[in-house]
Amino acid sequence: MVFIRDLKREFFEFISKQQRRLLVFVHLDVDSLCAWKIFQHLLQCEHIAYTCLPVLYKYDLENGHMQHIHSGIKSIVFINCGSTLDLYDFLSLDSIENNNHNDENNLTLFLLDSLRPIEHRNVYDAKQIRILILPTKIDAEKKRVPQYEELFHETYDDDDENDNDDSQSDNDEDDDNISMRIESSEAREKRLKRHWLKRRDKALANYYKYRQHSYSSALIMFELAYLLSKDTNEQLWYAIIGVTEQLLHGRIDRDFYMEQLNILQSHVLRLNHQQNSVLNSNDDNSSSSNTNTSKLSMDCINIKFDEDINFHILRHWSLYDSIYHTHEMIIAFKLWSSRGLSQLKEFLADLGIPKREYEQNYRDMNIKYKSTIKKQILDKRLHDKYHYATNTIILPTFLLSSGFSLKLSPQDIVYSIMSTLQTLPSTSSSTSMMIDLTARFSLSLSCLNYNLLTDYLDGIKLEKAYTHKIHYLIETLLQSDKNLSFDNTVPFILLRFDQNMFNSSTTGDHTKSCGFFTHPYQAYVFARKALQILIAYTSSSTNIAKKKKSKHLQRLPLILVAPYSLTNSGQELVEIVVGVPSLNSIMMNSFSTLFEAADRRCGNVAKFVFFDHSVLLLQEQHQQKFIDALMFVLAK
Repeated sequence: MVFIRDLKREFFEFISKQQRRLLVFVHLDVDSLCAWKIFQHLLQCEHIAYTCLPVLYKYDLENGHMQHIHSGIKSIVFINCGSTLDLYDFLSLDSIENNNHNDENNLTLFLLDSLRPIEHRNVYDAKQIRILILPTKIDAEKKRVPQYEELFHETYDDDDENDNDDSQSDNDEDDDNISMRIESSEAREKRLKRHWLKRRDKALANYYKYRQHSYSSALIMFELAYLLSKDTNEQLWYAIIGVTEQLLHGRIDRDFYMEQLNILQSHVLRLNHQQNSVLNSNDDNSSSSNTNTSKLSMDCINIKFDEDINFHILRHWSLYDSIYHTHEMIIAFKLWSSRGLSQLKEFLADLGIPKREYEQNYRDMNIKYKSTIKKQILDKRLHDKYHYATNTIILPTFLLSSGFSLKLSPQDIVYSIMSTLQTLPSTSSSTSMMIDLTARFSLSLSCLNYNLLTDYLDGIKLEKAYTHKIHYLIETLLQSDKNLSFDNTVPFILLRFDQNMFNSSTTGDHTKSCGFFTHPYQAYVFARKALQILIAYTSSSTNIAKKKKSKHLQRLPLILVAPYSLTNSGQELVEIVVGVPSLNSIMMNSFSTLFEAADRRCGNVAKFVFFDHSVLLLQEQHQQKFIDALMFVLAK
């Protein structure tokens, strides 16, 4: 296996000694951007030349590789992209090898990807591919992958191999006996091959059955910075944001989030203790170091652990609006009903907050009320009265303060960046599937700048617009069943949105037409929220039939079909299809293999352009054919 045990020696020093330009592919998501910011810092420290290319689709990877492969590149780094592909075949590395007869010119590919499972051929390609993971987790990663002997066989892998030597004999034996022995031997070999292939197919089916996520790529890159003694609070902050994004987008559960948070906590204590020590030493020499202390307090960033109130972008909204748009509170208070809205106002009254306070911006609230909110929320009396889950409202995290600017939470930065990533640049056509990735990439990176908050705050405005649109879509979904299809004969909930849903008067400029589901992660998050709210809505109904329906819905996965883009100047609609597992197995997504099987059955009409095959693109004319094939696959 090709897991790297020494990140410093086998990875960073390896590319540093090559003294050649490095090619880096970065997927367009928050964790990848944070990992890249850390890696970029390390490359600049060692003056290593690099070319960075953002990717969202598989063909971005292929095109970027073709453009730069003949420019002297000897190493390529893939950040959250490529691990689910057979890279040797996808990038045609065999043809490159044939052109480079000297082994020293061969490419080395480094994979840093949280998506699992990794393509098994990548795991066992010891010649050119290396996989970056936390060194302490290598044994656990190895246990995920089937043994080499289960997947590869010298004889059975080669269908064209003939054993002609066995059919020759130096003895003058009877021809009939010879032919019988040959026939018996061939039959035995075929039988053994069938059994081995059957075992291999079973091992691969079990390996690829579920899609999950492992440790944050930003966290692993920060571990590298730590090993190189180039870790700072800035790099640590990026790692915190990367881990937070995994939780907010449902890629990991809370337990795994806490495990990664504990890893980061030791670094937070170490780095910020050093900073505080410098400040204390300056205090001892107050007359000579007042200037230095002032400079430290204004220019340095400080990271502290906090159990933060996890209301949606609370620091940039009023308390009421923040709670009203928080997914967990929508479910807890049933905010789709007038009774739920009344209960929310009653809850705020029980918190002791006047209306004029909770309707103004949270930052402008009286400190007397702000300081008691967390304690009041954790009060058992209120918890028992309103039946909300405190472990979702109070989130253990880290907050950053820099000089006299406002405190930053990683949750807000994640939302700001993802809204920026899924917004089409003003110079781009909303009907084009080819999106200006570079513009998105640069703008999203600037949202990470804690010294210049303009782009970050612009991203927050976009997030508010998207949140309003999500709220509108969910309300429309609950008020009418025309977008939903499910019954006892269908093994999933089908949620369809047409183009008209995105052209309503309530839709802002940033969310019109096909600009809403332009990123696979955002589409997945919306589908997951829709499933949870739909089940909560039916279970809260006083109608007995709807309550029974709710129990049935909890066992069903959800398929979202929504507009993605228009091709050929608006002639044909391309739709995005997202598969979300049932509420009972929300972290175990098997739709990658299910979608692939359905696509084979209906004649390969789907376009698996994303690295996660639980999200795909489909032309509108093929929608029903694909859905019928998926029903057949799930019914088996």
